[in-house]
Formats: sequence, structure tokens, C-alpha cells
Amino acid sequence: MSSLIKSLSLKNFKGFSDVVRIELRPITLLFGANSAGKSSVLQALQYVREILERQNVNADRTLQGGEAVDLGGFLNLVNGRDPQKKVEIAVEMELGATSVPELVPDAFEDWQTTDEQVWWMYDTLQNIRRAVKTVVIRLSIGWNEQREQPFVQGYEIATNGEWCLSIASTSDGRDAQMRINHLNPIFMVDAPDGDELLSLLDDFVNPEDLAQPVERPGASEPTKSQGETSILPSLFSAVQEAGMERPGDGLRAWLTGFRGALPRLDQMLFIPAPGAKGAENVYTVREFTAFLSWLTVGPALLLREQLGQMRYIGPLRRIPPRGLEVSLTKSDSAWSDGMAAWETLVTGSQDLVERVSDWMQSPAKLGTGYAVTRKAYQEFDPNHPVPQPIGPIRKRALLVDGAGLTLQPQDVGVGISQVLPVVVAAQDGSASVVCIEQPELHIHPAVQVGLGDLFIDGAVNQGLSFLIETHSEHLILRLLRRIREAAELTNQVTDQPLSPALIGVYCLTKRNGAVIIDEIPVTKDGDFAKPWPQGFFDERGAELF
Repeated sequence: MSSLIKSLSLKNFKGFSDVVRIELRPITLLFGANSAGKSSVLQALQYVREILERQNVNADRTLQGGEAVDLGGFLNLVNGRDPQKKVEIAVEMELGATSVPELVPDAFEDWQTTDEQVWWMYDTLQNIRRAVKTVVIRLSIGWNEQREQPFVQGYEIATNGEWCLSIASTSDGRDAQMRINHLNPIFMVDAPDGDELLSLLDDFVNPEDLAQPVERPGASEPTKSQGETSILPSLFSAVQEAGMERPGDGLRAWLTGFRGALPRLDQMLFIPAPGAKGAENVYTVREFTAFLSWLTVGPALLLREQLGQMRYIGPLRRIPPRGLEVSLTKSDSAWSDGMAAWETLVTGSQDLVERVSDWMQSPAKLGTGYAVTRKAYQEFDPNHPVPQPIGPIRKRALLVDGAGLTLQPQDVGVGISQVLPVVVAAQDGSASVVCIEQPELHIHPAVQVGLGDLFIDGAVNQGLSFLIETHSEHLILRLLRRIREAAELTNQVTDQPLSPALIGVYCLTKRNGAVIIDEIPVTKDGDFAKPWPQGFFDERGAELF
């Protein structure tokens, strides 16, 4: 499953006081000293899921983190533990062939009409939907002093590189207002004299609510090409004529049921239209309501789905107990300690088991010396004259050493139990982003090198994206080697999948108490385009020379 998530931006989240942005490539590596903030990047994605799925703005435990993650609540997450600051998190998605989901899966009714206005509304809204190529969800979380709890104070949707819709709440969370950027690219059409309509709508909607840009450092200014104008004023004019109620300043009448600035994700917006008389007017109003709900809520639904398919493997994987039973109730957090990997080997396809076994055993891959097998067993009553089976037939994932001896996971080295969940996650393509902390834990350098090939295979052949927190120089050296080898083969092999675009390398350091992220670009020749920041990968030189 290919991930739609392409970047993550943070501000005032834990050690990140200033805005930092990380592009998520198919393989994204986070390097840095201990407590430099690498794990915080992974935790930010879990925090966003908590907000979107459980409205858990004051999260400590997370759905995916298990015992490995304890966020500690908002006051532990906000930079400097300063309740006057706002945590800002933005996640960008590139849609490709995926569409932003509708809150209404099908048309309200099968309309049989020749009314030109109805068809114009339908075609216009469909064209806008098709124009969306990228979408960003930006959350701003603040602290309510009166209620002593955090809440979403800002909610912004950006499409095709520019802000599109913004909802801002007052500091107490009791009032919110919406603004829509009528100059966003998805609204622009070839109609040179359409701007005049915006000024004619002031008896229905405040023009500033359709024109005022978001005041945020780094926000792009609205732009338009010569000869283009926005179709949004025409849409507002159409729903006004159809009988929609005046939305009020800040489009406040449309924000019923919001929790601060966060919309309800289980229902459409409520847009009153007491004057809608006749089938055509009712259709016009309802289609616009569905469209604005799609624009406001749909991106958050899509991101929530992507984060729900994310997989997190924590820094300490458990050794499964003897006689491990597969859980009947699945838990996202079971991946955090590696137990879900062993269960997947029991319940997954035979092809998955064989691929994991090949990666574990093959000298050309990880070469751990252990294969993986799955065997069925059943208990019998030894006291019965004719042995009788007790309970159902069960399956168990076992390891096979070089001598052919079948072993339980408890009977091999700790390193095997640490790396096997990583291998299973990299071969099971049902996830979106696979987040891993220290995949190299307790394993030999030769196996660490092989992890590079494992992640390449997972990205290229399984369609996964990896976000990896690591200290392993061996891992990055293998990735650089493979890029270098691919470059050397360009004259003989076309369409090489391995290129610098596949890999993102970031180094996190602390400067003056703040976490700084430096991207270390990789060249097509498999080299770093600039030196590492002071103090990393320098240890080798100091010890050798």
C-alpha cells in the first residue's frame, strides 16, 4: 500500500521551537544523538491520529504506541512546557489516483432535470474536486486556561500548494470563524470579468471571508494567472438565489457542532437554507453543502485513514512467550513491541512466511542463519486409552537453524527477536508508513548492512514508506552503495528504481536548546552532498587516526 503522506511540519512540538519540515520519502532516515528529537517526529504522527480519531487532544497513551510511547499530555508536548505557545503540526498528502473521500458516498437522488443551473452546479463542483492534487491539513493546538485543557484552536486545509480553507477559534474555544481563499488554484477558471461578482455579494457574505489570506509566516500569497478568475463567488451567488441562509461574518452559521476549530468528522456541515423552494433549489443547496463538507472534512478523513494504516515498531521488541496465542481482538499497539509480527507469521499468507524466511536466512540478504517456518500442532490427552485431541489445531511460527533444528523464539539470540518484526513489517505491504525506532538493535553489523536492502525491497516491491530513527552507519552505507551501483548501471539498465529521490536523510541536533533538522542530500553517485553536522560520524576518524 503506497503512502499518500509526503511531508510533516512541526512547530512548538517538544524540542522543535521553530518550524521544521521533513519530506517523507520511501525511505526516510533520522540520525542524531540521543534525546535529539528523533522519536518526537514519529510521535507527532501518532498525536495527529489521536486528535482526528479520538479527539484526544490531551493524549498520553496512543493507539499505536503501546507501552513504548507516553506523550504525557499537551503540557508535556508543547515546547518549553509553555501553555502560552501553540503546537502546530501540518501533514501534506499527494493524492495521485486517490480522491478526497466524500461524506455522502452517492448522489442524494437520481435527478432527471434539464435545468441548466442544476447541471452547471454539478459540473462546476466536480471540476473543482478533480483539480485537487495535493492537500495539507494543519492543526494548531492551544491551551484553555479557564478549562485547564487543550483544544484545537486552528484548522487549515491547503490544496495545490496554497491555503484554501481556514477555521480559527477564540482563545476560550467558544467561537470560531471560517475563511475561504477564493484565489486558490482549484477555484480558478478562464473568465476574465468574473471578479465583479465578489463585490455584489456583500449583502449575503462578507467579501473578506472569501479573500483574506491567512496571516502565518511562510504562507504563500494568493496568486492568479492573467485572464483567470475565481468561480467561488458564482457558487455563492447560486446558493444565495437558491434560498441559502446568510452565513454571517466569519461564516459562523456553518460551524455548528465544532469543537473549537475542529469540525466533526462523522457528519456533514449544517448549512441552513430555509428559502430553498422547489427541487432544483433544494438540489443546489444540498450539493453545495456536500461539497463544502467534502472540502472541510474530507482531507481529515483521508489523513485519519492513512494514519490508521501506519505501523509503529518501538525501540524494544519483546521475545514472544512460549505457546504464544494469536489475539482474537487485533490491536494497533501490538506492533510496538513486535508481538504483531509473530502473530502475522501465524495468520498471514504462506508467501509472506517464505519471503520473511528468505530475508532472514539468505547470506545475500540478512544472513542471520535462521529460517522461519510455520507448523500446525494439536494437544492430546495422554491419559486416555485412545489419545483424544484437546482443543483446536493451532499454528506456531518457529525458527530453523543451520543444522535443521526447529527452535522456539526464546531459544535463539535476542538479536533475532529484535530484527524479525522489522523484516515482517517490511514484507507485509498492508501498511502506509512503517515507523521504526532503532531497527539495528542487538544485531551484528553485517545484518545492519542487509537492512538497507530490506528497506529498498519494501519500498520498491511492497509499496511501503519507511520513517526510521537510527544510529546505524552500516545501514546508510548500504543505501549509498546501492545508489552508486544503480548510477553505474544507467548505460545498461533503464528505469532503475533506486535513485536519490528514494531516500531522505536528516540529522537532528540541538543548538541553543532548540532542535534543528538538517537535510543531508544524497547525490546520484551515492555520496552526501554536504558534510554531516559537527559531532556525527566523526567518531570513526577519531578512533582510527
